[in-house]
Amino acid sequence: MAKDYSKFSHEELVKFIEELQSQLKSEKYGLYWDRSIETEECITKCAVYMPLLERIDEKTLFFDKSDNNILLEGDNYHSLATLKMLSNGKPICDAIYIDPPYNTGNEDFAYNDNYVDNDDGYRHSKWLSFMESRLKIAREILAEDGCIFISIDDHEMANLKLLCDQIFGAKNFINCIAIKMSEMSGVKMAHINLRLPKLKEYCLVYSKSNLFEIKPIVKNRIENLEEFSKYAKYYSKIIEDRSLPIEQWNIIPLTEYISKNNIPIKTDDEILRFKIENAERMVYRTNNKSFSKIRCDKDITKIISPTGIEYIWWEGKQMLFLSDYTKSYEGDFWTDISTINLNKEGGVDYQNGKKPLKLLIKLFSMIKKENAVILDFFAGSGSTAEAILMMNKIDGQHRKFILCQCNEQHNNICTDVTYPRLKTVITGIRPDGTKYSDGIPANLIYYKTDFIKDSNNTDQAKYCLVEKVDELLCISEDIFIQLERNDYSSHYVSNDESRHMFIYSDYYNETKFKEFKQRVLSTSGTKVVYIFSSDNNVDETLFEGIKNVEVKPIPSKIYEIYKEIVEDIKRG
Repeated sequence: MAKDYSKFSHEELVKFIEELQSQLKSEKYGLYWDRSIETEECITKCAVYMPLLERIDEKTLFFDKSDNNILLEGDNYHSLATLKMLSNGKPICDAIYIDPPYNTGNEDFAYNDNYVDNDDGYRHSKWLSFMESRLKIAREILAEDGCIFISIDDHEMANLKLLCDQIFGAKNFINCIAIKMSEMSGVKMAHINLRLPKLKEYCLVYSKSNLFEIKPIVKNRIENLEEFSKYAKYYSKIIEDRSLPIEQWNIIPLTEYISKNNIPIKTDDEILRFKIENAERMVYRTNNKSFSKIRCDKDITKIISPTGIEYIWWEGKQMLFLSDYTKSYEGDFWTDISTINLNKEGGVDYQNGKKPLKLLIKLFSMIKKENAVILDFFAGSGSTAEAILMMNKIDGQHRKFILCQCNEQHNNICTDVTYPRLKTVITGIRPDGTKYSDGIPANLIYYKTDFIKDSNNTDQAKYCLVEKVDELLCISEDIFIQLERNDYSSHYVSNDESRHMFIYSDYYNETKFKEFKQRVLSTSGTKVVYIFSSDNNVDETLFEGIKNVEVKPIPSKIYEIYKEIVEDIKRG
């Protein structure tokens, strides 16, 4: 509801007018909307309660030395607030992808737990306020050389472009990619009452600064058939034809063609599976149905898959893999994104705006930084996570993801869709026990947002925070395996056991501190030690003489960042 200005005091009215005047003086051009709507409850809650994280062990997946990835269950504003609190001046992610609600008026967007429809006069204002509060935090935790991709359609694209110009800066606008997402036949065209059909969506791309560079595409050269099979088999199985696993294909080896053409390369009958019709032309079959044609010349074999992916075997010496992941960009109009069999991606049936893996892989291929951390705070079914894991499997990088998804207010999407999909992709087994793939081992740490009440006594508030701060520090240090925890300290170790994190909260007890110090002393490897401090200062001489130790204060800086969030809320 809009604010009732008749109930404002004189001082409140003066303050409100001064804020409007200040905005008009400082912003000569840009986006304006009615900000008098009621603030989101999830935001006002943060003014009284500090958002924190609680690890859900039964949903956490560990695979030895695999990369650590994070799924946060809860309102994404609360999740972003916790990520900001642990940032302490350093970036949390290298890139962001989000697929926010499109605000179509068909109740796809909720504000304060109420779905917004076409009859809501504040429909666009609510959406803009909702997006602004989240994008501002997102920008703060993004690396200086990072970028953000935002999927959107015609309903809010123009407003979103102006909003992002304000938050990220118009000079940091990279492009608006138009993506063909549907087909419309001539027959259907005759029945739409002369309306132009909607065939496309958009993806706005912004950088945080001029440090961002788009990764140049270099075609991969693969030295042998064994290496090629790793690519071809995985793409064929997961992207091209999810309903017909590669194990079900009619297997006829390529060896005959290789020997007939005197190609000197060793192969395995199980690597590539094709039926040879003659020396110049081949077709591979699925259930006796012609599925893809291959043109063969003496020195080059070009394999064209059903989705247009090209595999080229060149001169019998090298393999050139040209997929949507590696081929050059076609500019800002993408026509090759298919939604066929989209509902089967990830092994979960989810129809609400699911994004194709092919689209996300193309977007993430633009990120130049290796082993990037990618944040998605509108995770939906978890397509971002699967795309990242697939790319890692193919090129050997160690990208990681942080996903945020609300649960209760959104039909239990996080517990019933997002998490099952991630578990399916990681383990290769669907929720019903059937096989989805060979799996892609990765660690997944599952969190729920939690809260502690802020205290009028600052020192007391900081001390209460110490008891709940472990998980924020685990994310900050990328160390998650707990070795010990008692009423005054914690000890965590990294997956490869080379790094240790110690947390000590009872600074005033000399006996306990001596015991704690002895544990640090007796531990080998690199060590970071967090000690309670009310003023961001710790006595580093306490660990003098112990090698490979870095001492840091808690929770003063975390609490200070939380209070910054509160001040932002109060300022509206």
